[in-house]
Amino acid sequence: MRKFFIAAVAAVMVLAVAAVAYAANVYTVDGGTKPRGKGTATKPMPVSLDFDFGVKDENPDFRGTPIEKYFIAAEGLVTYPELFPNCSGGTDGANNPDLATVKRTCKKARVGGGYIFAYGGATNTPTQKLNCVLELNLYNLKPGNYGARGKITKKNGGLAIRVDGVPPAPPALDKQYMGECALPQNEAILAPYKTVKVKGVTSDELQFTVPQSLLHPATGAETVVQFNNSSIKKLTATKRIKGKNRKVGFYSAVGCKGNQRSIQVTFIDEAGDRVPKTKNKPC
Repeated sequence: MRKFFIAAVAAVMVLAVAAVAYAANVYTVDGGTKPRGKGTATKPMPVSLDFDFGVKDENPDFRGTPIEKYFIAAEGLVTYPELFPNCSGGTDGANNPDLATVKRTCKKARVGGGYIFAYGGATNTPTQKLNCVLELNLYNLKPGNYGARGKITKKNGGLAIRVDGVPPAPPALDKQYMGECALPQNEAILAPYKTVKVKGVTSDELQFTVPQSLLHPATGAETVVQFNNSSIKKLTATKRIKGKNRKVGFYSAVGCKGNQRSIQVTFIDEAGDRVPKTKNKPC
């Protein structure tokens, strides 16, 4: 009887370990800037930024674990949002329920965009994969206190990450179905910038928490991002730096160690588990 009990416990442990393995996300990060160059703090170089990341389960039969928080930065890239048109993060701006209204109201504040591939499904059925191809628009945010959505300071600024998709579910995760999603999602995530150091170089990091209304758009359901592709345009303005007028971009390069620029993302799931991921690209 004792041997049978030990064998049964061992079998349960094996199954538990297997279940944990199936629930482990695998992450990828990529991106780059144009034009290439290091730039300096006294002479920033305006650049465009292309960026993407992937989230998948180790077991392809599973859709993966939802990510609640993202910290995104590129070594030596800083932002100057105060020099460009902005838009409110409230319902009078980027968080209006109607996308057409947002595009009209925040037109001048749009700094980039892209798309998101995601799977929706019942929380207790991790193998369910309902397709979602979200339209992504990025808007320069007007500083202010937006209550539960967060606060955007004048010192650092931030982005409104607007995601949109409505039923029906598309037949595949393909850009041609942009805006179609099994679970309706029409909302802007308010993402403030924070000045940090990446490999010892001053950088602006986008830090944000995905609202529960996007992570769990229906009772007992969840959305898991599979792939995010985004780009921010090379926009320019003039700023007085060290007594001289300099051309700067919404994103500008101000430094880079060696000939590689580190692009990094920290993924944090709802349990608080943190996974940093880095990709080195030419400066």
